[in-house]
Amino acid sequence: MRVSICTKGQILGYFLGAAPVALLTACSNTPATTTDSGTETDTGTSTGTDTTGSMTSTPDPTEDMPTTGPTTTGTTGTTTETGTDTDTDTDGPDPVCGDGNVDAGEECDNGANNGDRAVCTSECKENVCGDGKVGPGEGCDEGPDNGGETCKDDCSVPSCGDGMVDLNEECDDANAEDTDECTNACTSASCGDGFSQMSNMEECDDGAANGDNAMCTPECKANVCGDGFAWIDGGEECDAGKDNGPGKTCLEGCVLNVCGDADVGPGETCDDGNTMADDGCSATCTLEGCGDGEVDPGEECDDALNGDQDDGCTDLCQAPKCGDGFEQASLAEQCDLGAENSNTGACTLECKDAKCGDGFIQENVEQCDDGVGNGDDKACLSLCVTAVCGDGKVHVGVEQCDDGNVNNQDSCTTVCKLASCGDGFMQAGEQCDDGNTDSTDACTNACKPATCGDGFVQQGVEECDDGNANPNDGCLAMCKANKCGDGIINIGVEQCEDGNTNAGDGCSPTCQFEQPNETVTKNALNLAIADDAYNGMPATMTCTTMTVNGGGNGTVKDVTLLIGFTHTFIGDLTIKVLNPAMQVVTLMRSPGVVEANDDANFYVGDSSNANAMFPLFFRDAGTTDAETMGSTLASTDQVVCRDDFQCDYKPNPGKGPGPNLAAFAGSMGAGDWQVCIGDSIGGDTGTLQSVELTVVFNP
Repeated sequence: MRVSICTKGQILGYFLGAAPVALLTACSNTPATTTDSGTETDTGTSTGTDTTGSMTSTPDPTEDMPTTGPTTTGTTGTTTETGTDTDTDTDGPDPVCGDGNVDAGEECDNGANNGDRAVCTSECKENVCGDGKVGPGEGCDEGPDNGGETCKDDCSVPSCGDGMVDLNEECDDANAEDTDECTNACTSASCGDGFSQMSNMEECDDGAANGDNAMCTPECKANVCGDGFAWIDGGEECDAGKDNGPGKTCLEGCVLNVCGDADVGPGETCDDGNTMADDGCSATCTLEGCGDGEVDPGEECDDALNGDQDDGCTDLCQAPKCGDGFEQASLAEQCDLGAENSNTGACTLECKDAKCGDGFIQENVEQCDDGVGNGDDKACLSLCVTAVCGDGKVHVGVEQCDDGNVNNQDSCTTVCKLASCGDGFMQAGEQCDDGNTDSTDACTNACKPATCGDGFVQQGVEECDDGNANPNDGCLAMCKANKCGDGIINIGVEQCEDGNTNAGDGCSPTCQFEQPNETVTKNALNLAIADDAYNGMPATMTCTTMTVNGGGNGTVKDVTLLIGFTHTFIGDLTIKVLNPAMQVVTLMRSPGVVEANDDANFYVGDSSNANAMFPLFFRDAGTTDAETMGSTLASTDQVVCRDDFQCDYKPNPGKGPGPNLAAFAGSMGAGDWQVCIGDSIGGDTGTLQSVELTVVFNP
């Protein structure tokens, strides 16, 4: 027996102790609602009056509306009872794919319309490309194997024209054009496919109809005369391509060469344009009549083949001539080998015996032959032998010499050049010869071993080489570069040199003054030094003004001077510097003699010379005492700095004001400075050419 939901509720209420009337009333007035979650709720209201011991039940006029519970009214009072009963049934029916309802875990459910080829599969899954089921709009579906040769990634079946090269396709350009590089059958364009493609330089393409005797050749070219394909149906009798032409089997115009066409073709000895006999050329185009005593067409003569080849008519019925194979004295022939005559053979094309000097090189006999140009000083010697070095003959314009021997120690080397430095052969007077003129290797271009001081920098050995031993230029002794911090000042490059590259000690790591400084330079002064005019006073000296703008706090810390002058007797000279306050410092006073006073008296000092191209540098840290200037030079014509390499001097005032440039320290540096040079003895003169004054200021 099926039990209704209401009956189930009454039974349950009975066991729970509920009043039968209330249970009945609740069942009659309240609908039951069941949700998918398994929860069941009953709601109802009852009202009654008990006067005789019986109960009357009145339905709620709002029975279709939910209430909060039953209400009971009696003679003794009114009782109201409110309650909510909720049942949760976790054992309800399982979701069913195919019932038309999309349950939990289902993507779709079209009921009876579900299917593996439908929008919703038999598994209640949306049918999509890649699930292995061929759904609506799909041509194929191989699941994870999509993208192969039988099914694309988008579940379409590969086909010609889809733009992708599939199995059995050579190409696929997604169009139906047959005249591009891919036909509409997805095959690569090729001659013979029946489509004319410009990309393949095809002029035509009749497919299987292409052929040697067709309008279109096997190479897809229009069949024309001269292409080597005989198009008989097109009116050609033959076609030998490049071999078409006169004397050939196939004439121009692709016409067969036949007897009687006036063209002597293969197998014919004549062709007079007809096929008549007895006219000198037979009906088969062979020569007629030589030897019959009659001069026939094509014959120059006919002496009945008498065997005399020099009687004016040879057995060829032709007049004698060079090249006919018969030597004729009447023609002054020395030889005649017929077709074998050659200007490189024993008999020339002029039927002369080959010989040296005829201008023709006889193979395997002569090396050369310039005819009248042969000679023992020419490229081809008089014996028709090519001139070579060592043959004892000097080839003019090519060889400098040729002594015919292999001795490289004499005046002519084995390469026929006059012996010289750089020829690779060491001759008398040479200390080396490496065969080049590179002076930077171990052997200079003077063929002397490279040494420090030769003026050439030997690679990998010397850092520099200026050809002198001057320690105050860029290259020191032993050919080492003058570098900042080596204690040797590079005059004109370094302002100072304290033997280190430390910063903060007054001389920077690049040997420049670290304090504010100013350099004033004058060149090309060409000021004459007044001869025998000096009396101890600056006014009697040749001076130049050096205007200094100033720097730092304005006071002087140090001063250096680079001065270039030319004079023939340095012992005559005095050099002074005056600051803007007219303070005088004497840098040099008649070097080489101890003067009694700084005056006009005659003091004979050192006799060495000075040259403005080798200026002298004065600084308090100089390496050479100015009083000893020129003392190491051996002769009076030698020049200080240039010949003794002494260019860096510290001042020595002698009896003049001094004692050195440090005397200017603390004075004001801005203004006009004076650099003066004077001459105290007559007979030697000179000029002041250049001055470079550097004033260093206190910070």
